[in-house]
Amino acid sequence: MADLDVLTLTATEAQQLLRNQKLTSVALVEAYLTQIGKHNHNGFRLNALISVAPREDLLKTASRLDEERAAGHARGPLHGIPFIIKDVFVTLPSLGMPTTCGTPCFAKATTKRTAPLIQYLLDQGMILLGKANLTEFCGLKFKGLTPGYSSFGGQTQNPYIFGGLEKDEKLIGHSSPGGSSAGSAAGVAAGFAPLSIGTECCGSIITPANRAGLYALKCGLHTVDDEGCFKYNDCIDCIGGLAKSAQDLASFIAALQQRKEPYDLNRGLAGLRVGFTDVNVWRLPETMVSWPGDTRQQMEDGYSAAIATLKANGVDVETDIDLPRAEEYMKRPDGKSHFWEIAMHQLKQTHMQAFFDEFSESEVHSLEEMIEWNKKHADTCLPQDELEGLLASNREPAEMEAMIIELRDKSKSALDRHFEAGMDIVVALADSSLVRYSSGAGKPVFFLIRTA
Repeated sequence: MADLDVLTLTATEAQQLLRNQKLTSVALVEAYLTQIGKHNHNGFRLNALISVAPREDLLKTASRLDEERAAGHARGPLHGIPFIIKDVFVTLPSLGMPTTCGTPCFAKATTKRTAPLIQYLLDQGMILLGKANLTEFCGLKFKGLTPGYSSFGGQTQNPYIFGGLEKDEKLIGHSSPGGSSAGSAAGVAAGFAPLSIGTECCGSIITPANRAGLYALKCGLHTVDDEGCFKYNDCIDCIGGLAKSAQDLASFIAALQQRKEPYDLNRGLAGLRVGFTDVNVWRLPETMVSWPGDTRQQMEDGYSAAIATLKANGVDVETDIDLPRAEEYMKRPDGKSHFWEIAMHQLKQTHMQAFFDEFSESEVHSLEEMIEWNKKHADTCLPQDELEGLLASNREPAEMEAMIIELRDKSKSALDRHFEAGMDIVVALADSSLVRYSSGAGKPVFFLIRTA
């Protein structure tokens, strides 16, 4: 049997070992469960996973999948590979994990179904190990909520930061795990699973992936089934994947999008046109992020090296492209945020109640009941200024529709003039506001780490 290092093992490598009969899914699951036991709530106390499926159930599933493989049947390209999901997807009680969004009021609730996307992956032979911690309710509690913290799951820690989140850290400073898909990133980086699912409105996959040194892709709008998933709205929220290699990510995204054919990674780079933004302009303000020591210089050196590598491989590269900073270009005269206003409007109108309706049994059945439950359990719940504000809000539908159109038009106009001129990819540092444009335009965005 293969000697496994779950910190470095990729899903592609694991699948090759499984095919060559040098590894079993049972052994693979046991290795990940051992790592979870060491460092999720013990050891480094990463709090990456909010719940883990029962060991006995996992091993039974893995054994059954091993038997199927031995009989010559693989359900899909990722047959026998474990994964974790952000705790925003509903799952049946039979899977042994609650659906909480990180909030205690759902701790005892039971759902009516498993989200279709998750059920599809299970039917394809993947193994759901656990649910990842997150910024509680995807950040909808109170202004200034620390990324990666939930009342039910605690503070997710960045596996690369010894000692954890530093005192008085900036919103997404170097010791922060990022959010809201913090556990999805930390779990893969810590060797709890090779693949994970996150969700993003504006940076909620890309920022944690950046902090955890992973490959990640927020898929384009409506390219992945989001039924049974807590979301703010239909025009911004997207699902994506996180992994340890480009090959892993391509395979996982193909599965998430239920593609019949895998993505072709052998096409080469020649002929691509890639535009790089100016790193001195396209970066988040120091009030939000921190770069200790020579971190900033290393980032800029890596950025320059990526440009050189692409040029050496036949890519047509344009540097310092003319792209207005999203913070300024997207600013409204009334000071309102497109993303926040649109998200809160659709959430109150449809998606909040739709999520409550996913439960067959629950202590709360509406936003009003949730707020009251939190008040009665204030000793274990976070402040809920934003939930109360959502309940009291009364946004005009016509105003919101106009804002959606404005958001989409501004985002597309900023990007499309480059794409329509033949550019294939626009690049910026992960610590920048490019995610605003991608979210507003409904376009995919990815984060890749540079390797020598």
